[in-house]
Amino acid sequence: MNELRVALIVLGAVFLAVLLLWERRRSARKVRPAPPAEASVPAVTPAVATSSRHRRLEPSIGDFAPGETELPDSLDVPTIHAAEPVRVEVMREVAVDVPGAAAAAAARSDAAAMQPVATAATPVIRWPPAQTERVLTVRVVRADGQALPGRALRQAMESAGMVHGPQRIYHLVDVDGFVRASAANLVRPGSFDPVQMDAQEFRGLSLFSILPGPVAALRMLDDLLELAQRIAGRVDAVVQDEQGAQLAGDRLAQLRRSLTPPVEGPAA
Repeated sequence: MNELRVALIVLGAVFLAVLLLWERRRSARKVRPAPPAEASVPAVTPAVATSSRHRRLEPSIGDFAPGETELPDSLDVPTIHAAEPVRVEVMREVAVDVPGAAAAAAARSDAAAMQPVATAATPVIRWPPAQTERVLTVRVVRADGQALPGRALRQAMESAGMVHGPQRIYHLVDVDGFVRASAANLVRPGSFDPVQMDAQEFRGLSLFSILPGPVAALRMLDDLLELAQRIAGRVDAVVQDEQGAQLAGDRLAQLRRSLTPPVEGPAA
């Protein structure tokens, strides 16, 4: 009886050991990673990268969240200067392509047209004496306060016989080289650049004559007013005195009287 009991105990222990070993092997097979999962990883990664790269090449508004977008370093933001004149390079002449054999003839024509300008002598300017008694000044401005176009202003001064010269302003010089009148920009520093002024706008023109001049004071005033009226007529402007008042009527008469020498009475 004791032998049978021992045999049953031994058989039970062997059965439990076999059952435990079988359970461990089955659990190990479940934990081991499946081979198809490892093969699928390389195939998925390029697809994600390609999608991300494609989204960067063609961004949409939804790709950028407010406050997270940084401006590139090369972003050019134009600066607007309200009070400054526009400055661009503008050529006086317009270049035209001439096809065929006509190009040579056009070149010869242009050279002939420019020859007098190239050989023209610069006028000799004789400045007024250092002892200046008075400066007659008038303004040429638009009545509505608008700016004067630079091209029209330059053409008006040149058509009136003025030339660009010392101090970078325009001068009206007589046959003897004496300065009869000068024209400066109404805004300081008062200079003009003939190359760039065609693309600029100006608040106005300041015309002045220095006394004593080569002729009598009243003659200098009349010539100055005539020059101002001629330029104003070409740029649709008006002539004012140096304070900005209309130069006509009583104001003009007062200016003339100030230039008239006093008449001495008879000697007692």
